[in-house]
Amino acid sequence: MWIKKPWRLGTRAKLLLRGLRYMPLLPFASIDGWLTVDEAIALFELSRALPNENPLAVEIGSWQGKSSVCLASGLSGKFRPRLCCIDPFDATGDDASAGTYDARAQNLDTGLRGTFEANLRDAGLRHVVDVRQGTSHQHASGWREPIDLLFLDGDHSYEAVKQDVLDWAPKVRQGGYLALHDVVHAKHDGPRRVVEELVRTDASWVDARYVDSMFVARKAMA
Repeated sequence: MWIKKPWRLGTRAKLLLRGLRYMPLLPFASIDGWLTVDEAIALFELSRALPNENPLAVEIGSWQGKSSVCLASGLSGKFRPRLCCIDPFDATGDDASAGTYDARAQNLDTGLRGTFEANLRDAGLRHVVDVRQGTSHQHASGWREPIDLLFLDGDHSYEAVKQDVLDWAPKVRQGGYLALHDVVHAKHDGPRRVVEELVRTDASWVDARYVDSMFVARKAMA
């Protein structure tokens, strides 16, 4: 017996149904990664809300650039915008994800970093992005610039997420934003535990909200 399958909108159609202003995000739909349409829009809107002059966003964990394109698209058009993407680009990660990362990376002709940069070039956004290869902890000690938007989506183990928050959250300027991906997730509990223990208990982080699996908060003004 033939059974009618439920009809589903594609990612591009879902995006455009949110409004034509999200057309710049269309390249995200064809990039491998894990990001919902509403999460993509949230990152785009957060980066668009940053100052018009010299805005700085930092992304920890970039994979092939799916979320990077959303952040860079929101920054594009501002005066001297910069998105700093920090990733080892070696397909490593927490124990629950490393096997998946390695299997997908094996199919990339230009390697993980090469694919990441090609995706940014194809989206017309490579000029916005400052690529820092290595682990987040390696780059944290020498970082001095105040950050307007910090997006954490690296190693999801509890210890790694905690280290990222301890290393990088203090670098977010007052009025700036912190976002963590996969805080609501069936497989990963590291981001959720860290948010509950270190962020939601800290009065300096206000206006907390969730967008699908992603947690967002703003650093309060003194």
